[in-house]
Amino acid sequence: MKKIETQVEIFSSYYNDLTELRAMIMAVPLIGSQLDLYLSTPGQKYAQERVEFMIMELQNDIDEIKDIIIDSTFFDTEEGYDLVQKTFSASARTRQKEKLKLFARIIKGALTHKDKQYDPELYLKIVEELSVRELEIALLLFDVKEKRKIKVEGENEAKYGMTDDPSWFSKHYPQYSKDELEYILPRLEKTGLVKELVGSFIGNGGGKYFPTRLFSDFINFIEQND
Repeated sequence: MKKIETQVEIFSSYYNDLTELRAMIMAVPLIGSQLDLYLSTPGQKYAQERVEFMIMELQNDIDEIKDIIIDSTFFDTEEGYDLVQKTFSASARTRQKEKLKLFARIIKGALTHKDKQYDPELYLKIVEELSVRELEIALLLFDVKEKRKIKVEGENEAKYGMTDDPSWFSKHYPQYSKDELEYILPRLEKTGLVKELVGSFIGNGGGKYFPTRLFSDFINFIEQND
């Protein structure tokens, strides 16, 4: 098995290969120098710092699993190449450290998981698409309903029917307003992380959401070996 430090160096090499890309860009007729100037702007410095932060997070994550067998063949696959490139590209586009940490965990999961049920590229796409606030609410919902198994209901549920999630969560977690939750929960459903309870039975007025199998797989994938 390759040393863990070597794995991180391989990650870094993908990013360092941008120097070759710049040489190719310079060779583009007429506009090459202008494009290269864009790559050397302060904005590119920000992108590099973001990728470096993600790599440091990855280093820390890997250091915690030294006794776990790393799939050293991951980097030799087309899937592995695509995931690393997409993760570096996504990292360069966000300043949110919370997302960069999740990107690192997705790479770590790909190195330590061989199960076909997991889809790291899909997880990367979901994290990239959602805002930090939306991810925060999604993880809270998963914690309440899947981990702690709290029954989300109102005091007078038997009389008035089910309490919708925006009302319940905004009451117990006032940092989130009901209006905000009513907007965010349907967005989470579009990603496939949660699903709204539907059905024309007594007491169901809508607005109740539950984690999907996809969400459970995602959590298992990023939390492995914690």
